[in-house]
Amino acid sequence: MKIVTAPFGGLVGAVLGGILWAKYIQWTGSTFGFIAVCIGAFTGIGMLLTCVNAIDADEKMHWLLVSIGAAIFAVIGFFVGKYLDVHWNAITQLTEQYMQEQNLTEEQAKPIAETIFSGSSKFELMKNRMEWFDLIFGTTAVIVAFYITFNPRIRKIINKLVGNR
Repeated sequence: MKIVTAPFGGLVGAVLGGILWAKYIQWTGSTFGFIAVCIGAFTGIGMLLTCVNAIDADEKMHWLLVSIGAAIFAVIGFFVGKYLDVHWNAITQLTEQYMQEQNLTEEQAKPIAETIFSGSSKFELMKNRMEWFDLIFGTTAVIVAFYITFNPRIRKIINKLVGNR
């Protein structure tokens, strides 16, 4: 049963990383993509914390599959972060954009931003808010999640921290 429930640590790490990334964007107003790499770290560490006692350290094929799962969860976490960024931040940033571009007050710009937000799909807004370097950092998050989970030295450190073996 442990082998079935073990990957959920990676999913929790990915979702937590996505939430923190979206909150960082909300708090700072910057879409600093480097924070997305933390999604990979949270995913890899979450996966290790739940899998290290379920899989023997010598089973390379199982760890390869776990690492691929961590990479997939990192992609999910990346898109969770982008979705929450749109959900939490798009109206505010669109309002500020219209205030600057068209010299409107906040009371005038906010209804326009809300209309545009409600008339567009979340995926379309996610695509519009994504820069090319976000994809680079998302790819880096996938690599970090894979590396953390597949590296035997990191597994050994996590195994000592967890201390159940």
